[in-house]
Amino acid sequence: MKKFYAFITSMPFAAFIFLALAFSMAIATFVESSYGTPSARALVYNTRWFEVLWGLFALNLINNLVRYRLFSTRRYTLGIFHLSFLIMILGGAITRYFSFEGMMHIRENQAANYILSSDDYFYAAYEDQHKESKVRFSEVVPKQFSAKFDVDGRNVKVKSVGFIENAVRKAVPSDSGQPAIDFVFAAPGGQGMQSYTFTRGVVLNYPGFTAGFESGDHRMVNFFMKDGALFMRSEVALEETTMASQETVTLPPGDTIAVKSMFLYGFDDFRFLVRNFHPSASFTAVKNQSETNENAVLIEISDGVKQQTVPVYGHSGMAPDTISVPLGSGKLKLAYGARPLYLPFSIYLKDFQLERYPGSESPSSFASEAVLIDGERNINRDIRIFMNNTLTHRGYKFFQSSYDTDEKGTILSVNYDFVGTWVSYFSYFLLIVGMMLSLINKNSYFRFLAKKLKNISVSAVLILGIVGGFSMSASAQGGAEASLPPIDKSVVEEFGQLWVQGVDGRIEPISTLTSEIVRKVSKSSTLYGKSSDEVVLSMMAYPEIWRTLPIIRVSEKDLAVELGVQGKYLAADMLFDSNGNYRIIDEVRAAYAKAPAMRNRLEKEYIYLDERVNICFMVFQGAIFHIYPRERREDTWYAPGSNATEYTDGDSIFIKSGFQLLIQSINDNNNEDAVQLLKAVESFQTKYGAALLPSPTKRNLEILYNKVNPFKRIFPFYLLFGTLLLFVLFVNIFRQKPLPKFFKYGFFALIVILFLVHTAGLALRWYISGHAPWSNGFESVVYVAWATMLAGLIFGRKYPMVIGTAAFLSGIALFVAHLSWMNPEVTPLVPVLKSYWLAIHVAIITASYGFFGLSMILGVLTMIFMVLRSQKNAGKVSGFIEQLTTINEMSVTVGLYFLTIGTFLGGVWANESWGRYWGWDPKETWALITVVIYSFIAHMRMIPSLKGAYNYNFASILGFASVLMTYFGVNYYLSGLHSYGKGVADGVNPAVPISFAVLGGLMLWAYIKESKYEKKLAE
Repeated sequence: MKKFYAFITSMPFAAFIFLALAFSMAIATFVESSYGTPSARALVYNTRWFEVLWGLFALNLINNLVRYRLFSTRRYTLGIFHLSFLIMILGGAITRYFSFEGMMHIRENQAANYILSSDDYFYAAYEDQHKESKVRFSEVVPKQFSAKFDVDGRNVKVKSVGFIENAVRKAVPSDSGQPAIDFVFAAPGGQGMQSYTFTRGVVLNYPGFTAGFESGDHRMVNFFMKDGALFMRSEVALEETTMASQETVTLPPGDTIAVKSMFLYGFDDFRFLVRNFHPSASFTAVKNQSETNENAVLIEISDGVKQQTVPVYGHSGMAPDTISVPLGSGKLKLAYGARPLYLPFSIYLKDFQLERYPGSESPSSFASEAVLIDGERNINRDIRIFMNNTLTHRGYKFFQSSYDTDEKGTILSVNYDFVGTWVSYFSYFLLIVGMMLSLINKNSYFRFLAKKLKNISVSAVLILGIVGGFSMSASAQGGAEASLPPIDKSVVEEFGQLWVQGVDGRIEPISTLTSEIVRKVSKSSTLYGKSSDEVVLSMMAYPEIWRTLPIIRVSEKDLAVELGVQGKYLAADMLFDSNGNYRIIDEVRAAYAKAPAMRNRLEKEYIYLDERVNICFMVFQGAIFHIYPRERREDTWYAPGSNATEYTDGDSIFIKSGFQLLIQSINDNNNEDAVQLLKAVESFQTKYGAALLPSPTKRNLEILYNKVNPFKRIFPFYLLFGTLLLFVLFVNIFRQKPLPKFFKYGFFALIVILFLVHTAGLALRWYISGHAPWSNGFESVVYVAWATMLAGLIFGRKYPMVIGTAAFLSGIALFVAHLSWMNPEVTPLVPVLKSYWLAIHVAIITASYGFFGLSMILGVLTMIFMVLRSQKNAGKVSGFIEQLTTINEMSVTVGLYFLTIGTFLGGVWANESWGRYWGWDPKETWALITVVIYSFIAHMRMIPSLKGAYNYNFASILGFASVLMTYFGVNYYLSGLHSYGKGVADGVNPAVPISFAVLGGLMLWAYIKESKYEKKLAE
């Protein structure tokens, strides 16, 4: 027993637990993406073996706290750090076994005193026998329930044998069945037509509409049978429309109406029809390709002789409908869905409020104006619940989650986990304290690495490279610009300073929108040597010329071949035949008809190409520019040529024809008139939109930001300095001659200048957008590049190899940020991101990626040194290997601290926004996976068989794959709540497997060389 205990508490076994946890969580995220959350929870997250892994991890922590005396005077900071994880596991256990959560749905002017559990339950009962089990059905794991009942002396087994997600009830004619109505219903503001199946006694209850089939009570619409035919009686006047001829007649209330199949009936904005009526039918469940909000559990009922399978319908988070199956002398009752959990108080919804960005359908915020009613405590007070502002009462926390499509009802997520949450929060506090103290504790391993680095006697060499900039922008094709009349610079400049309302409601300089247009259409920032402002203004002034120019990017080679395009660009006119027919209309329609997840690469490119063509024609017509403010700030601004009836004749005429006069002035080279017309538009904007317009300072700075494009300008210099520095360092290692010091300080000064420009660009974007500049894919990559360079400057003050590595990696990151599938637009925040946690959580966790990236590149450099090491240069090269490995360990340590703190602070944010601090969302799960992997890497030195410079650097390279998956993979290839970053990555770029192959070859070569070197040393 002692040997077994020693084994399961040993460091090698702890390493196994690290890897087992990481691997199992990684598999779960892919299962969730392919088969849904219930499958991932049933197969991994909610299994006993997963709990055992965490229990063994806790046991190892306890044992190591004692074995390594982590609470001694010298190591107490490590003790606090490791103790925090024990308390964290305890908090998670309390949450897992004693807390619950659910959803509360309230309509306006109604109250609710119960929630529907987030857990699903299946219930079966026969007379006084019953069984209820918590289940997580999915198509992968359908066998979640079984029960046995005594039915008239026979042993009857009831078990689940199948599960159909997005099921629809299909009535099949049967002599032994029951009457069934195949009913289709659409509510105002709903998601189109929804299918329902009525049998006798079934009632459809929807706010403002009720219908029943011989249900006994009076409904707005009552169906009933007479002589085998279906009739209905309505309490409101109905309109009956013939689907074929669209003829409509009005039917007065109270009339008995013979129901006709495929005739459309309606009142107000409600519509319904009877698709089919079966006087006698049985039912089966079939899978639907689109979302139905209903699943079916297939239940097998068997007494050993006879067997039948019945579908039981339900859905997660929804109240179940109980069905009755005749069995023996009684009925078997079955139900699947959420369990109602009643509260000792209620909430009354007075008003649901949804605010949108001006002129946009995008929500800015939404809130519930409600009343908390608690009779036991004599409480009756007004409350307001909105995103990131919760209600806490009697240990329950209410969060604004969603709302009804008609905006007259609210959906609140509810969490009951007071103890588990605060135990976890306390562990996060200890975690941060332990980490901070470990960085300053003179006896910590991090300080040991710092001392070791000072004692390594390796000369540092630097170089000052001659800077030669290069541009990454490209024009579509050359030679065509000669046919384009130039536009006076004063007109272009005045045009770029107008305000425009974007599709997302953001008020921005028109130069921002023109930049987005040109980039969207051509995947380039300029065309034919013209700025984006001049390109767009020229497209409006000379549309007949621009229609013939190849400016529309075709990214897919197969599509270019189909369209007969040579190269990557085509002209708009190439997509229309001689009769003016749109050549790709059928392909575009077919692509849109498919669910997004089912579209292949070619179909997606048809959609993107169609978007680019539509944008071009909107520019030609001026319809894309909403530049005239409205009297109501909620309304979308007018585009040129609109009929603005709300304004006086003069203003209305100006909106209708002012831009046409501008275009005419440009065509006539009458620049003074053109400038005056643009100034008149600016005055109109100031007169009617002053309350919405940002300050002139913000406008001018945004225009400056667009012109300078700081991140695109500096990345070639980052790459140049990094590449030249590393090259010269490698050369001088073998020349044995260091360069003069002034090269060192000169190079350091230039890198600092680049870093300051980088920092200023981030600060400027923060000011322009009004929020921390790491809310989408482009911004966070730019921030990772900044954090990488910061890490390089911190660790590279005396070590030029680190400076060069960081500069090179920052340049690569900024290069990636400007690839065509990244979106550099400045966008408004979705409601959940409107929180101070955005600046805290995202900044910390994203900064860790910079340190891990530096660690990975240092690992690659170390491998290169191992390959180049020989008997002649062994002394000098070995010193560099030791130096880089030490810096690598320090970088991993800081990165791990940042990532761990950021991950669990993200849990605090999630608790404030979504009502739970941990929910196994793919993004947070992969962040935890990365924490676990780098924890393994940081502890490799404590496992004898894993010690050594090669093993550590090898692991630091492989570990970065988890960072890439956490950032890119989850954002672009998996599903989850973290879907705020914009960008589309179709498939895997061929450069990725090639890079992996090159790295694999380098690591194998380094392993062979290192093995030979170690063998010679041993001899």
